[in-house]
Amino acid sequence: AAAGGTAVLAILYGGYRMAYIDTLTGLPNRRALDEALSRLPGNYALAMIDIDHLNGFNDTYGHAAGDIVLREVGQLLRRHAGGRAYRYGGEEFCVVYEGRESEKPLPPLERARKAVGIQRVDVPAPAPKRARRNRTPADTKQVSVTISAGCAQRGPQRRTWEDVMKAADAPLYKAKQKGRNRVVAA
Repeated sequence: AAAGGTAVLAILYGGYRMAYIDTLTGLPNRRALDEALSRLPGNYALAMIDIDHLNGFNDTYGHAAGDIVLREVGQLLRRHAGGRAYRYGGEEFCVVYEGRESEKPLPPLERARKAVGIQRVDVPAPAPKRARRNRTPADTKQVSVTISAGCAQRGPQRRTWEDVMKAADAPLYKAKQKGRNRVVAA
């Protein structure tokens, strides 16, 4: 009976992980974010975060290298952003700041931005086209990336989480227009 109960728990846990955890970054995924936001009471702030120029990075180094960068950025956000980090999709993340954390999300977001910018990541080096067949696994290159972030708080004009997320998207695009690698608040 104990073995059967353990097997059932393992199956349930596996199903939960498949449904709510992003397998690449280990962060909660978009489904988990949507559910968390739908239950969020009181004061909160949301930050929308985008890895700058990841598509160009993937074109240069390949998608496997882009995956390495996504994992590293996800872990840096988990450690430094000050709120709960989620993988939103593609090269985007969302950080949720609840209660007292929601009052001052910009300092931890700025710390996370700096942490990402100084982190060196080992990725497979792009080989010249003629030498691709002779490439060895030891051919790596250290790279760094930057992030841009937009942040907004719940308030009288932003009552639903959809309103707050939309409000956080606008300063994210302002950050990109101003040259990227910055945090902008609504």
